[in-house]
Amino acid sequence: MDSTTLPPTLRSAPVAPAATRRHSTTLKLLLIGALIVLLQIPLFLIGELQRERRAERAKLIPETEQTMLPHAGTFDSYRVVERALRYNVLVTAMVFAAFFLFETLGGVRLHAVHYGLVGAALCLFYLALLALGEFIGPDAAYGGAALASSALISLYSAAILRSRQRAGLIAGLLAAVHGVLYVALRQEHYALLTGTGALFAALAAVMFVTRNVDWHAQDAQPEAAR
Repeated sequence: MDSTTLPPTLRSAPVAPAATRRHSTTLKLLLIGALIVLLQIPLFLIGELQRERRAERAKLIPETEQTMLPHAGTFDSYRVVERALRYNVLVTAMVFAAFFLFETLGGVRLHAVHYGLVGAALCLFYLALLALGEFIGPDAAYGGAALASSALISLYSAAILRSRQRAGLIAGLLAAVHGVLYVALRQEHYALLTGTGALFAALAAVMFVTRNVDWHAQDAQPEAAR
């Protein structure tokens, strides 16, 4: 029997388009959180590598001779990497939050792969910091690692965000994040105060930018319309 001959009460309701997904914004936030947790695996391995190389270098060079090396700061570099890794969750969360805001407010659609590759570039910062620190000291190593990682992310952002201006904002954010992190690492006694102030500033910026966003509408927005 043809469905058009059935009474209206027996006809099947129209099926919603498959592309329509409820709570898409909430799911994206959960995905970002899961990625941040997943990125702890390579960062943990970098931390283990740092401890290994630190122990090996200590065996090769007696402690009394360490301060006589041309790059005596090499041994401080291991400490810098160790302390920098403690802030990795905050750094990654702030960078991912910027991409999420561009996606939510700027009409840009990003895939999980995009977030994953940006996260991989952030992880390379710590690995480069460790590698460079063994040869040129902690300060120069930090600058080189931050520059390489930020340039990689900024150039990639220009493509996925489809705007040089947006990529410039990402570059500015990375410069600010690495700058605050450097101050926190150098001023050990004021690290907590510096980090807390930076978090307050970041949260205030997010609140200001998203103050007029209707998150319920974002959740109910069809995926095809983004």
